[in-house]
Amino acid sequence: MSASAVFRSSRPRGPGALLSSRQAPMKSRVAVIAAALIVLIIVTAAMRLAPGVQFWLAASAQGGDAATLSRILLFDLSMPRVAAALVAGACLAVAGTLFQAITRNPLASPDLLGITGGAQLGLLAAMIVPVLAGVASVPLLFGCGLAAALCVVAAAGWRATPLRLVLAGSVCMLLFSAISTLVLAFFEQSIAGAALWASGSLYQPGASGLKTAMGWLLLPLLVLPFVIRPLNPLVLGDDAATAAGVRIDAARGVAMVVAVGFASVAVSIAGPLSYVGLIAPNLLRQIRGAKSSKLGALVPLSALVGGALVLVTDSAVLVLDLDATLSTGVAIALVGTPLMLAMIRSGAAWAGAMGKEQEPPASAARTRGMLALAAQPWPVIAGGLLLASAALLFVGASLGARMIDPASWLAALDGRDEVTRMLLDLRVPRLLCALLAGGLLAASGVLMQSIVRNPLAGPEVLGVTQGAGLATFIALILWPFAAHSTLAVAALVGGGATLMLTLLLNRRHRYAPLAVALTGLVLGTLWTTLSQWLITQQSVQPARFVVWLVGGTYGRSWGEVMTLLPWCLLALPVLAFLAKPLDLLALGDEQAASLGLPIAVLRPLVLTVATLAACAAVAAVGPVSFIGLMAPHLAAMLGARSHRTRLWLAAVCGALLLALADVAARTLLAPREIPAGVLTAMIGAPYLLALLIMQVQREKRGGR
Repeated sequence: MSASAVFRSSRPRGPGALLSSRQAPMKSRVAVIAAALIVLIIVTAAMRLAPGVQFWLAASAQGGDAATLSRILLFDLSMPRVAAALVAGACLAVAGTLFQAITRNPLASPDLLGITGGAQLGLLAAMIVPVLAGVASVPLLFGCGLAAALCVVAAAGWRATPLRLVLAGSVCMLLFSAISTLVLAFFEQSIAGAALWASGSLYQPGASGLKTAMGWLLLPLLVLPFVIRPLNPLVLGDDAATAAGVRIDAARGVAMVVAVGFASVAVSIAGPLSYVGLIAPNLLRQIRGAKSSKLGALVPLSALVGGALVLVTDSAVLVLDLDATLSTGVAIALVGTPLMLAMIRSGAAWAGAMGKEQEPPASAARTRGMLALAAQPWPVIAGGLLLASAALLFVGASLGARMIDPASWLAALDGRDEVTRMLLDLRVPRLLCALLAGGLLAASGVLMQSIVRNPLAGPEVLGVTQGAGLATFIALILWPFAAHSTLAVAALVGGGATLMLTLLLNRRHRYAPLAVALTGLVLGTLWTTLSQWLITQQSVQPARFVVWLVGGTYGRSWGEVMTLLPWCLLALPVLAFLAKPLDLLALGDEQAASLGLPIAVLRPLVLTVATLAACAAVAAVGPVSFIGLMAPHLAAMLGARSHRTRLWLAAVCGALLLALADVAARTLLAPREIPAGVLTAMIGAPYLLALLIMQVQREKRGGR
């Protein structure tokens, strides 16, 4: 070897050469991952289609009806279902990857951004107005999904912290679910189809529907390459992207439209398949070769992972002969939930998100009315609250198709007016039930938020009400005339198991707000999916079950009141006893322990009390949403700081909110009745979204 050759081989490499040397093995790892996924997809599809192909070849040689049947089974059923699994999974994965790149947030996905919930409204519109179905189904779902995404972005902002994104997405999902339930309550003939779609099913559109969806898929596919390139600099931050010549707002807007396009195609084919758009890109980030890949490589790899995940899960459903009872969406939820919980528990998938975590304040505003109220002595405050409750009880029971004046009240109480007495026996118990259950839900929300130090730790967001609702729902299916005590035990088992599982999985994170919120969201989604699947299995009274799952006070009697009353009476001294320890705990674990507070005993005790209160309410009125989340925020907005004030103020707010919802549910569209849980969601969701939007605007004005 010559001296010049030795010199050339020994001189130091420049930065470009070092970068090329690092990119070479990275590209090879990406190629290996892609090849492995492609082989998995090909093998799985071949095993799925092999029996059908053999039958078709044998039948084609014979001709006749057997040939026709084999052709239908292969080309109209088997092959479209395989193609639907691949297309739906790939589209959801691509959409999730794009959303995460837009927001620089590993938690962004079509599920969390409310796109699937908005698409469900589009589906209901297509069911009610058949002219909107068919060719126009994908644009309809696209419009509804885009509106939902814009709603979440407005509430959370482009650069939302993961915690705020979870809150905004959860609120929107609960809102869309409530609106869907309201529509189904008036169009009962669409319940079975909507429940089947909501649980996720690959054989809904058929071959013709799949071809139509594939035609609409061409539009986002053509735009995708032009979207990926400007998104790569966004990973480095807005300043770096601007320096690279990227028009940030335009790039994000176009990318969001394209992502919603992919998600709408997937939803039109298979319904809302939970977690696919969230799991696929985050799984890839755990692999060394794909973790640092650019978006141009991450998007197709995510598409392969999503398609493989859906195809393998659907194939397992067929192999186990569960196709007649278990939909693909439920199976994916059963597979995806352990994966999601393992990723949350390990913290690897959310390592970057955990560091940016911050709790969104509900509101720090103190009103003059609250300051004046807090200055009053306790007897005056208690007397005012009792008067407000009595006034609401009197006015609420008087309103209805037949108004009850004071004279009729007196006559009914004296036993001289039997008709009015019968009306009061129908109206008063449900109002009392609403007051008591609302107070329990609100107190449960305060306790959970205080002990976990998480503004999202209401019983709805932590999945407690969904778990209690599912357990009670199963009890109603098994024993249609079950006693209230049986339903209370079922609710306690479901809610308690959910909470214990959430806390057990998050001990290593010391109950970090983001980890706890994500765990509750995942479990709550699973319980909701299972509840919707159970509705599809029930041929009797589906409307009753749909309405019960959203919660309400219809048909509640004195029996429920007498069951709730002991819980409320027991809660009074318990909450008074816990107020001071909770104030000490708010100072921090170390300082509270130095003051002699037994934290190891206090936490499970408070969570047990909160779970008991929430489950008692769910057993009586169903899984009413937003009371346990909104009432503590209202108390904080009114200026309550100490737990002695916050507990009773939140309980009163919750009681009055649910009672007002009961009156409105009974009178707004009489003689038809709106489920009270729908009204609490339609009131609570806009309120919380407005708080988030105002917080975003304040941050923008402050230059943050």
